[in-house]
Amino acid sequence: MSKKIRIAQLTLNGYFNYGNILQKFALHRTLKKFADFTEVLCPRKFDFFPETGDAEKLISQCVLLKERVNYEQSFYLREAIRQSKFKDFENLYIQTRFDLPYLEEIADDYDYFVVGSDQVWNPRYCKQYMFLKFVPHEKKISYAASIGEIAIPDDKKETFCRGIADFNYLSVREENAVKLINELTGLTPQILLDPVFLLTPEEWLAVSQKPTWLKEKYQRGYILTYYLGKLPPPEVKAVATKLALPVINLLNTENYNHFTVGPAEFIWLFANASLVLTNSFHGAAFSILFKRPFTVNTLRNEQDPRMVSLFKLFGLEGKTALAKPLEMDFSHCDEVLRLERTKSFNFLTEAFGVNSSEKTLGGNA
Repeated sequence: MSKKIRIAQLTLNGYFNYGNILQKFALHRTLKKFADFTEVLCPRKFDFFPETGDAEKLISQCVLLKERVNYEQSFYLREAIRQSKFKDFENLYIQTRFDLPYLEEIADDYDYFVVGSDQVWNPRYCKQYMFLKFVPHEKKISYAASIGEIAIPDDKKETFCRGIADFNYLSVREENAVKLINELTGLTPQILLDPVFLLTPEEWLAVSQKPTWLKEKYQRGYILTYYLGKLPPPEVKAVATKLALPVINLLNTENYNHFTVGPAEFIWLFANASLVLTNSFHGAAFSILFKRPFTVNTLRNEQDPRMVSLFKLFGLEGKTALAKPLEMDFSHCDEVLRLERTKSFNFLTEAFGVNSSEKTLGGNA
């Protein structure tokens, strides 16, 4: 690559949400294909659960005791182990720069600043630094930034308008975000793929890990559930009985193995599931990527703009019902992904001023 560039990536941070850390990893891996150096910025220190106590002691207790503790203590110990796996994954694969109280002091450290993906512009918890006010206009890029809401509250419209209008290259993840931004600024951003789709299934499997507890019981297959903020719906049991398959309930606080799954194990479980039941955007995204039959109950309602845009892109509107759960046609998805990946890589190529012959669309950086 003839042009030497340094890229800073800003997104939501934390050690608790699978979709968040995996989209962060995927964009980080992709940006490395365009840059000599790239790292994620974590401007404010966020809580790492085990650091609230003696992490080493907590984890050893968790391994030794497992179920033989009361519920409150059990959850605390299991959460310590789960977040430790997230932190290990980040330490291994994602270059991160922590604790930056004065962002204006690092504006000259990078050639470009990329905001995205995930719900970085969700008005319920958007941070001011996600608008890159400390960075010159020519360095500001948004990649598949998500608003994730039907509307922007009136009291936040001016902030959003001024912040978003100053980006040099502007892209979002869902159609509704295009509508909202166009109404606010008159600009029409491109819609680009969520970063998890930028990596091939082979690239994902290269960083996956089969859970050690996945033994004979699951050899015939399994149903994977991944529900954010709620318990799996009652129909899961009926579907499992009908298909005669065991169920793995991610985020089930009462099951040590299921609750302490790390990001690498999460990838493997999605890649090999017989059926996925979820209310998560990234749960649906990984199901599509690995061509796993799935059904979706959204977190708030069936009009979630992220889900609407995702299903429309892949032609899956109304095709995720439980009536025939294992019959799902993904034959057209490869072509959709090919075209959309090209579109996304072309956007980044232009934004970074890289010659098209210099970029690499596949493989690991």
